[in-house]
Amino acid sequence: MAEFPHRGSYPGELLDLGIREYREVLFKPYRIIYRVIEETVYVLVIADGRRDMQSLIQRRLLSASSYARQAVLTR
Repeated sequence: MAEFPHRGSYPGELLDLGIREYREVLFKPYRIIYRVIEETVYVLVIADGRRDMQSLIQRRLLSASSYARQAVLTR
């Protein structure tokens, strides 16, 4: 990830929603979901891929994204 951060694939759960700002790498059974901003890699989720990833992603990533957007809009 450090050398080629954009090499990871888009998480299917987010790609279905048209969201392409996150990437993932797999180290079975784990999924690492991260985001690249400028030259920095932010790891957001390290989870067992056998979990219900749809609800995990909705709770952790989508709610955090909407909170961050609201914070920017209220400034």
